[in-house]
Amino acid sequence: MPTPSELQNERPRRSVFGNFASSPVAAAGQSAANNGQLSAALSRDAATLQQTIDGAVARTFLYRFLAKAFEDTDPQGWAWLTSSEVTGALRAAAQTPSPTAASPLGMLAEELLRQFTPPAFDDFAAAYLTCFGHTVRGDCPMNEIEYGDIKADPLFQPHRLSDLGAFFAAFGLEITPDAAERVDHISIELEFMSVLAAKEAHALEHQFEEEALATLRDAQKKFLREHLGRWTPAFARRLARMADGTPLGALARMLGKFIKLECARLKIPAGSEDLLLRPVDDSAERLCESCGIHGLPPGAATAGPKL
Repeated sequence: MPTPSELQNERPRRSVFGNFASSPVAAAGQSAANNGQLSAALSRDAATLQQTIDGAVARTFLYRFLAKAFEDTDPQGWAWLTSSEVTGALRAAAQTPSPTAASPLGMLAEELLRQFTPPAFDDFAAAYLTCFGHTVRGDCPMNEIEYGDIKADPLFQPHRLSDLGAFFAAFGLEITPDAAERVDHISIELEFMSVLAAKEAHALEHQFEEEALATLRDAQKKFLREHLGRWTPAFARRLARMADGTPLGALARMLGKFIKLECARLKIPAGSEDLLLRPVDDSAERLCESCGIHGLPPGAATAGPKL
């Protein structure tokens, strides 16, 4: 009677790599031609994997660059954005999905790089102040919940902020207590997508299980569909119009194109460029202002215990 080990040696062995199917052709005695075909197939798989990793790394950088650019940039931040190392990485990342300078994102990156130079800080800062610095909201707000006709649902705003917090917490991320911006600020949402792309690149490089990859990709898809991709096209269009001819305007055009390409990549519709700003509820604004709590979105009120 054959031993268990002898039985195991008699049946085809399953590869320890779940995505590699064992085949009788791979048995001992296969021809040199079949060996060549197998090697070519493995090379193609490796090349495809590397391209996927490179794409995730490129998206990590692009999201990170855009997030930093939309922060309240100071001279030190501008020096980083316009350094030769960073601008070189931006050019390479913008060409990664379509390795040609003629790609739409590549052309916008070149336009941006012509304006993102060390001496252009004053022009960028002046445009930033004009578009964002004079009023709490202005004509081109940088916060998600300012976009869309949501007056009919008074709980939309706190629910939207709560959902953002849940996304961040699911991946172990916390906003620092001294953060100057709400969780729906454009720079924070871009930063979160950079984190997800970096996690995807790490998972691919280290051959994590498919379930882990699916979770990361699903999170990116949902976050774009429900948050960043919903309002950013309208924000980018408004900003490009307001800051036309400045480095900030070039940044807005690149942001809008990148988010649309990301939505297309994940097969979800991008938000409308014509999305309107929410109506301001003056009574709720006064209520929130009088309560002394400043971390809430305009128009939102707390539901705390009555004193």
